Amino acid sequence: LGKFKADGTANDLAPHNPWLVSIGLFLIYTGFWGFYAACNVPMISPSGIGGQITGETWTTTNIYLAPTTLSAITVNFLMSLSGGLGGIIAASAGNDLYHPIQAMFIAAIGVWCMYKLHYFVERRFKIDDAVGAVAVHGYAGFIGLVICGFVLWGYPSSPYEGYAAINPMGMFIGALIMFFVLGFFPALIISLVLNGMGLLRIPREIEIMGLDFAALEHEERAREEVRATERAIAQ
Repeated sequence: LGKFKADGTANDLAPHNPWLVSIGLFLIYTGFWGFYAACNVPMISPSGIGGQITGETWTTTNIYLAPTTLSAITVNFLMSLSGGLGGIIAASAGNDLYHPIQAMFIAAIGVWCMYKLHYFVERRFKIDDAVGAVAVHGYAGFIGLVICGFVLWGYPSSPYEGYAAINPMGMFIGALIMFFVLGFFPALIISLVLNGMGLLRIPREIEIMGLDFAALEHEERAREEVRATERAIAQ
């Protein structure tokens, strides 16, 4: 309520507490770094990769079995950090292969496109992406996959035989499958069902009152019912 004016233009609703937003973002950064490391630095034994890496000890590799380190992954992560979460996600697709300078520019391009798309969708379709989650994960993610297809064009998509090399068309088709076939359309169907059942949004009066106050009121009402029951039993 109040997001769009009577003439259809959007109001920019600032966060209630910018400090908590900042703290939350840095908590996400911390978790995402662990996610990056887990995705990009699998521990593989030499016997598990057909002797392609010699020696008896386990090693850390990227998905193409090229040796890598936590510091290499972390540098690319930090180079895309100035783009916020959108920058990190835009550079995620090829993080284990990008040069740090590539990661920085890809993050910057992805975030610029993300902002433009966010406000275009808000203005054109009157859709309120309240916390920018669709913009960050959807727009920046899609753009990051497409860019990856061009920047890493020709790289093998797998260390094993029978897999195609990375190419723009393959990445674009993959992005369509990921974001539309597996993401947007299932979510749209579920949202329509929930909306038809009246469960997609909270009631107008609750939104005006505020969820916290409504919850407290409900809690107090429940306590009163419990006390009334106890009095009836005592009598």
